[in-house]
Amino acid sequence: MSSTVVSSCLNILRRTPVKETEQNVAALATLISDEEEMEDLFQRVDSPLKIASDPTAEGKKYLLIDHSRDGESHRSPWSNEYFPPIPPTDDGGVFKPSQPLRNVERIANEVFESYCHMYYGKGENVVSSVYLWDKEEISGSNASMKGFAGCFLISKIMNDEKESGFWNSIHVVDIGPTIEGTAKYKLTTTLLLSMQVGSSTGEGSNEIQISGSLTKQVEKTCAVQSSCANDETGHILNIGQMIEEIETEMRSNMDSLHVQKTKEVMDSIHRDAGDRKRSSLMAAMMTRNGRL
Repeated sequence: MSSTVVSSCLNILRRTPVKETEQNVAALATLISDEEEMEDLFQRVDSPLKIASDPTAEGKKYLLIDHSRDGESHRSPWSNEYFPPIPPTDDGGVFKPSQPLRNVERIANEVFESYCHMYYGKGENVVSSVYLWDKEEISGSNASMKGFAGCFLISKIMNDEKESGFWNSIHVVDIGPTIEGTAKYKLTTTLLLSMQVGSSTGEGSNEIQISGSLTKQVEKTCAVQSSCANDETGHILNIGQMIEEIETEMRSNMDSLHVQKTKEVMDSIHRDAGDRKRSSLMAAMMTRNGRL
C-alpha cells in the first residue's frame, strides 16, 4: 500500500510529459524525507528506456533497466557481461543468472528479437532485450522446480522530419514453480509513448505533442509443454503468447485514449477556428454592405 506522499507524487507524474519522467522523479524525490517512501516512489515509476552497445558482441545494442544494473554498470543480455566492467570482489563477483537460466535467456532474446521485428520493424531504431533472474527455491513436495522472473523490453525511436519520439514496452513477469505440469504467470506491462508530429514553419508552429502511459497486470495459469516440463524453455511460449495478447489490447487502448483523443481535440480547435474566421468574414461583409 503506497503512502499519501507517494500517491501524490504518482498523480503529478501522470500529468507530466513521459520523456521528462526521470528528471521529474528525481525532483520529487528531493521533497520526500522518508527513505522508504523515496525508494517506493522509484520502484513504482517506469522511466523511458536507455540504449547501450555491447563492445564484445559486435556493438549489438541492448536496453538498460534497474533489473540488469549493479552499481553504475548494466549487464548485456548478449554477452552476459557488465559495462562498464566491474572489478572482481571477495564475495564471488556480480549478480548473474544461473547457467541453466542463462541458456534460456539467450534463447528468449533471439525469440523476442524476432517478435520485435515482426511488430515494430527492423533497423537501428528498434531494440529489444530480455533479462531473467533466479528466485529462491520453493520448498514443498509438489514443487518440481524453482520459479524465476524476468523482464522483456522493446524500444522504438522515431526521428524524421514529420515525427519524432519513442515507444517503450516494459513487460515484467513472475513465473511460479511448475506443479503437475502447470505454472502460474504474473505479468505487469507498461507502455510509454512520446511523439511530436508536424514541424515549425516561418508562419507558426504546426506541432502536435502526444504523451502518455498505460499499465496493466494479468495473471494466468498455463500448462507447460510436457516435453519441456523440467526445462525453463517451456515457459517462453506461454510468456510470448501473454505478451502478444496484452500488447495488442493495450496498443488499441493507447490509440483510443491518447492518439484519437488528441485528434478529436485538434479537429475541434480547427473547426472552431474555421467558424470564427467565417463569422469574421460575414461580419465584414455585412458591415461593408451596410455602407453601400
